[in-house]
Amino acid sequence: MPAFQVLKGVSLCLATGIFGCLSAAPGAAQEPRRSDIPCYSAPCLYPERPSASRNTGLPPWGDPTLLPGTEGKKVLVVGDSWGMATAAGITTALAGKGKVTDAAKGGCGIRVQHSTVCPKWEVEWPSLMDHVRPDAVLMSVQMDTMAQPVTPTGKPVTILDEEARKRFVTSLDKAVRILSERRTPVYLLGWPGAHYPGSVTVAYSGILLEFSKKYPRVHHLDTHHQLCNDLNQCPKEISGPPVYGPSHLSKQSELRLGNWILNSMFHRETLRAK
Repeated sequence: MPAFQVLKGVSLCLATGIFGCLSAAPGAAQEPRRSDIPCYSAPCLYPERPSASRNTGLPPWGDPTLLPGTEGKKVLVVGDSWGMATAAGITTALAGKGKVTDAAKGGCGIRVQHSTVCPKWEVEWPSLMDHVRPDAVLMSVQMDTMAQPVTPTGKPVTILDEEARKRFVTSLDKAVRILSERRTPVYLLGWPGAHYPGSVTVAYSGILLEFSKKYPRVHHLDTHHQLCNDLNQCPKEISGPPVYGPSHLSKQSELRLGNWILNSMFHRETLRAK
């Protein structure tokens, strides 16, 4: 994570720009330098894979088995209903050998806080981190791809709208800072469906990818390429069992995605550290 930098006694700046520069002169605080946040100044799009590496067959559909390294781990899940679905899969995959705290709630993202049923995440998530002290956090905010008003009485817009995108990436920047404050790795659940050129989902996936590039403890879980191939074919069945169910995923998919998420968090992270 970027650190505070002292500029030869003149000012104290937070390099990431979320809090801006604090001048040495009293009362001279400036507006946040939000252009430093990924995808704030210009839209980000998820890149297409080169032709040579494209998968045109069946997608992996998560992982069939849980690999070593996940026993006894604590996982906190925050966000929306896709978070709830994957939390169920993670719980099943752990089979009592770890702990999952599911703090996700259906229909609740981070871009708009107009709903009274959604948690006030800026206040609640720091306390949640203090209480749970997880080994890793999974955040799902697919809800933020939906058209929502920027203001309570405004016209619903997606993150293809400039102001909506800026609000989303500013909120995402603050959210990952809260969740990674104790050097906790944060995993952003990617879009679990097709990618079409110029679509909201391509913009959303591009934003998550850019955040994972900027922050060393933030990781993008490429859910799109687990459930779909590079021809945007997202099978309803893979080798017999259904992929989808009445609530987002079938039980088989929840388990396989749960295995994949845990393996990404702990087994593959252990291998990367060696």
